[in-house]
Parts: sequence; structure tokens; C-alpha cells
Amino acid sequence: MIDLELREHEEKKYHFRPFSLQFSKAHEWDGVAKDIKWLFPWIYPMRKKLFFALSFFFIATFIRISLPKIIAKIIDDVLVKQITPFTFWASIFVGAIIFKIIADISYKWIVTKCGQNITKTLRSDVFYQLGRFPMAFFDQNASGKLISRCVNDVTNLSSFFTANFFTVIADFALIIGATLFMFTISPGAALIVALMILPLTIFMLNVSQAQMRWGRDQRNLLSRLSSHTADTMNNLAILHSQDLSEKWSERHSKLQDIFSGFTIRNILTWGSFSSTHVFIMGITYASVITLGVFNFQNGSMTIGNMIASFTYVGLIFGPFIEISEKLNMMVTALGSVKRLRGLLPENIKQVLEAPKDLAPAPQGNIVFENIFFSYRYDTYLFENFNLTIPEGEVTALVGRTGSGKTTLAQLMLGLYPINSGRILWGEEDLTSLNSTRRARWISHVSQDLFVFTDTIRENLRMWNEEISDELIWDRLKLVGLQEKIASFEDKLDMIVKAETLPLSQGEKQLLLLCRALLQDPKLLVFDEATANLDQLTEEEWLKNVGLLFHGRTTLFIAHRIETLRLATNIVVLENGKILKTFRKPKGNPVTEQELH
Repeated sequence: MIDLELREHEEKKYHFRPFSLQFSKAHEWDGVAKDIKWLFPWIYPMRKKLFFALSFFFIATFIRISLPKIIAKIIDDVLVKQITPFTFWASIFVGAIIFKIIADISYKWIVTKCGQNITKTLRSDVFYQLGRFPMAFFDQNASGKLISRCVNDVTNLSSFFTANFFTVIADFALIIGATLFMFTISPGAALIVALMILPLTIFMLNVSQAQMRWGRDQRNLLSRLSSHTADTMNNLAILHSQDLSEKWSERHSKLQDIFSGFTIRNILTWGSFSSTHVFIMGITYASVITLGVFNFQNGSMTIGNMIASFTYVGLIFGPFIEISEKLNMMVTALGSVKRLRGLLPENIKQVLEAPKDLAPAPQGNIVFENIFFSYRYDTYLFENFNLTIPEGEVTALVGRTGSGKTTLAQLMLGLYPINSGRILWGEEDLTSLNSTRRARWISHVSQDLFVFTDTIRENLRMWNEEISDELIWDRLKLVGLQEKIASFEDKLDMIVKAETLPLSQGEKQLLLLCRALLQDPKLLVFDEATANLDQLTEEEWLKNVGLLFHGRTTLFIAHRIETLRLATNIVVLENGKILKTFRKPKGNPVTEQELH
């Protein structure tokens, strides 16, 4: 069996060194080329639109770098020397501003729209993929961890597909371009800027590296907090009845303290960088202004070029804060790619609507043939297991807890992959039936009560418009719920939720039994389906629905001996093995002696 567990990156203590080159040796960069390549199937359909966006982006960036030079020409040639008409340079300046605005809006609009489409498709693919995993996958992965991948990681990736990605490139291009333009105005000032931005760039990259690592720890811890919160909501009754609330709160407080530590560390690191940024920028401004005034006084620099050099300093240092923020988002997005790569293959071909399969139900007995199955790698629950469930009869599986009754039913339903062997329904492989035939001919009712947020009608007919209200009321009568549903103001149109449905646990289970019978299946699987019913209700239900089992292959899993009256074939399991089987006339009770 493959390893289905989603593993977090190994968490190691990270020491932040502002001016080291540790960012270039970070293991987070390992496989970044494969990470980006993995994204191509979602980016590729948008390639033409992104090409136009890239073109507008380069135009907007070039104009932004050119504007200080245009302003310098206006000051020197129009205001000082007066050798050029004002309208000429004013037209160029205004035209450049308008063109830059249009190019800016265009590329951001295109990229944002493409990014939202890509993110929407990716999120859809993630949820689609989750629906294809076997139950073993969910057994081995906490809900908080899956929620983190499906929601947080996909959201993080949206920054990679939006204008943030172009913003980082634009800011780097602005820094490099402005520095090069400064060399054409004042090589000395450009050299000062280059010397100052080198340590600041190293500092910025290390800050992004630190925030990425600590942000990863925060996300991992956030997954644990999500799981802790889910456990709290699902087990409130136990926490209160066993007086565990205080201990549970202490555990939550410890997780919160660790999370707060990560947050404080991030804030302090960011604060140290922003303060250093202001300090270095101040020194650079003072140096460039001093050099500019000196060059202006000795006649080697015009007033326009001096002002332009001051403007370029602002253009160069301004983006550093934004780059650090956006780079952190992008690197975080790449971290999310690493996590999602373990969940999704490189290509997803969704089949949102399964092709209509009008083939009839398979005919014949259900045969477990040489089944090997294990939840763990070292222990088999079923080993060379063989069993025949007669067609059209009610077969009951009985046995102690852990004997394999529920697992056997789940293997029939394809919820877990078998290690080897076959499960045949007549001549067909039961586990290989496509989703349409499976949904049409097999119905499963368990003790887990799941209700959709929708009307009672849709919860019963499962959006199958061919099922009439008359048939629904008929089945409700058979399970003993007709009067209860009829007493509701909106009757079948009542909107319900699992937590607000005005039914007892037993009545909810009757509702789900009614849902299964409305499907008119050929194979019924009942896994402790009457566990929440009292004895009188169970007897009434068994009397009413017994006739509906005629002609259907039915598998009952139950602890109560009373339920076995409907069965004609009894299978006793013990530790994944068949202890005994026997047949009896339908309606006859089963004694304890017969089961042992």
C-alpha cells in the first residue's frame, strides 16, 4: 500500500543572520524549477493573455524609469536654457504619463483576471482530487492539515498568479534600470547607490528567507490549531461531561503561545529591516545630495540632472519594502506548491459529469475471492479471505468489535483499495464499477448521520427529479416518519442542516434509511443502520421495510440479535476470519448459541 500520509517539511531551528548569504544555501530553493514547472498545466491556457500583460508591463516600467530624464530635460532645456518650446516636452511628459497609466491598468487587469481563473481551476482540481482518494487517505491525515492545503495553500498560490508576481519583477527592473540611468547622469552618485543597495539587498533576501521559514512553521501550527478546534467542536459533550475543558484549554493556550512567538519573531525581524532600510536610504540621500551640489557648483552637472538623480534615489530605494513583502508572499507560494505537489498529480482531467451508464445492475452472487487487505503495513486484517453473498437474499454479518464487519462492507463499496484479490458481482468486478452504475444500483446506510444543507426533499431524493413526492411520502410512511415530516410548516420544502434538523438521532437515521430505499437499489448495505433506534421503533421499522428487501441483495451489519430475523444467511466473523456460516428461514429468531 502506498504511503498516503501528507508530511510537513522538517522543522529545524533557524537563526536569522541579516547580512549572511544563507538565503542562497536554503533547502527551500531545492526543486524550485520543478515546482514552477508543476504549475504550467494551470498557467499554459492563459499564455496568450499573459504575453500581452507582459508587454504592457515592460512598457509601463520603461516609462516610469524614463520620467525623471524627461523632467530633467524640461528643467534644463525649457526652464533654464529656454532652447526648446514648453509645449513639445509638456506633450511628451503628459503623453508618457497617460500611456503609463493605460499600460499599468491593462497589465494588472489582465494578470488579475488570469490569476483568478487559474486559482479557481486549481482550487477546483484540489477538491476534485480529494474526492478521488480512498478512505485510507483521510484516516491518515488530520482534517486541519487537509483544510490548510485546500484553502490556505491555494490562497497563497493566488499571489503567484496575480499582479504581485509582476510587481516584484517590476521593482527589480526599476532598481536596476534606475541605477543604470543614474550612470548616464552622475557615475559617482550611481556608484554610491550601488554600494549602498548591495548590503540592503542581501539583508532583504535574508529577511524574506527568515519570514518564509517562520511562516512555514506558522502554517504548520495553524493546521494543528485547526485540527484542535475541529476536535473541540466534535467532542464538546465529552469535554464537559469528563471535566476536561480546562486541560483542553491549556493545550490550546500552549499552541497559541507558540504561534504568538512565531508572529513576534516575524514582526521584530521585519522591524529591523525597515529601520535599516530607512537608515541606509538616509545616508544615500545625503551622499548623493552632497555630491550633486558639489558637481552643480563646479559646472559638471545641470540643475535638471541633479534633481533627476535625487528622484532616482527614491525610485531605487522605494521598492525595497514592497519587494520584501511581495517576495515573502511569492516564496510562501512556492512553499505551498511543494505541499500541493504531494496532493495533486501534474495533470488533472476532471470528469464533472460521469457519462450516463444505462446498463442494468450486475446479476449474480457477490463473491469475495482471495482477498488480502491491511490498514497497516505489517498486519493483514483479511488474508486469503473468501465469502459468497447470495443474490437476492439478506445476509447478516455478526461478530465482535474489530472482527472486520464494517471493513468488509467498505471494501464492497470501494472505499478502501484491496491489496490483492477480487470482489465479483456476478461476472463483473464490483470495485471497478463506474460512479454512475455504483450510485444507481448500490445504496449504503451507516450509523454516521450525514445531512446536506438543503430541503428535506433533496436530502431524500438526492437531486433525482425522477423521484416523485408521492413516492417520498410512501417511503416516509414505511419508515415511520410521515407524521413527523407532515407536522413541519414547510413539510418537504423545509431547509435543514445536520445540527438544526428537528429530529432525534433515531429519526435522523430513519430519514437516511428512507433515502436509501428511494434509490431503488439492487444492493443494499446496512452498517449498524438501526444503531440509534430504540427497540420498539426498530421492530416497527423491520416489519414495514422487510417487504422492500425482496429481490435485492442485502448486507446487514448489526450487533442486535433482533435485526437478524430478516436474514436468511448468517456469517460470523472473528479477527478477519469466518468463524461459521449458517442459513435459517426468514423471520425466525437467532439464538446466542447459534452464533457461538
